[in-house]
Amino acid sequence: MANLSVAEAAQRLGVGVSRIHQRIADGSLRAERIGSQWVIDELSLLQVAEREEPGRPLSARSAWAIIAVSEGDDEALAMLAPVERSRAKARLEDLLALVANAPKSERGVRRIASALRLTFRNRAKLASFKAAVADLPILREDARWESIISPAASGIASMDVDGYLHPEKLEDFSRQYLLMPAGADANVLVHLLPEGQKTYPDSKLLLAADLADRRGPREELRAAELLREVAAETKAVK
Repeated sequence: MANLSVAEAAQRLGVGVSRIHQRIADGSLRAERIGSQWVIDELSLLQVAEREEPGRPLSARSAWAIIAVSEGDDEALAMLAPVERSRAKARLEDLLALVANAPKSERGVRRIASALRLTFRNRAKLASFKAAVADLPILREDARWESIISPAASGIASMDVDGYLHPEKLEDFSRQYLLMPAGADANVLVHLLPEGQKTYPDSKLLLAADLADRRGPREELRAAELLREVAAETKAVK
């Protein structure tokens, strides 16, 4: 990601320069002062732009209902009201419609990744940590994970550890591995599951959402590919 000037950031968001300065001041837009000028972190700008797009993120319950539909989890779906099941099926169909044709541009891939982020943003609270690099292999194999992204499944090699954990396990987990809260330099991403929520270790849709969250071009492309695979499998079942 590149850095942008205040004027470029304002143009991207379609707002005035003063609004960009307000966001820098309140901390909602990451920026660095170089000499007399501010430079804006492009990733931070993209995050702000997505938050201001029409529509709102779904609740955790609604997000997991879509994944349950994609996995054919009749037991989980039976616990939902009929209207919830109907909405989940319609929302899944809307997502799959985005990949009816393979995206042919970076913009098309980003549109799909953005839809995944908006749909699944509230599926789990995210806690970001920094761990010693030497601890990462054994941390990845810890039995307390409910599910974890494997490089083999994602198709993207990474030392980072990214998985789902029940909140009551986090304190001991953090203490054992001396995890320190972190920001952009985090190498351990912990998705804290809502109470009573199970995860789906083999779900391609969930993996697509996880990869879309990383916002890198390779990850977003892989997320779009996974969504296409879900669409193909769903069509085959029908």
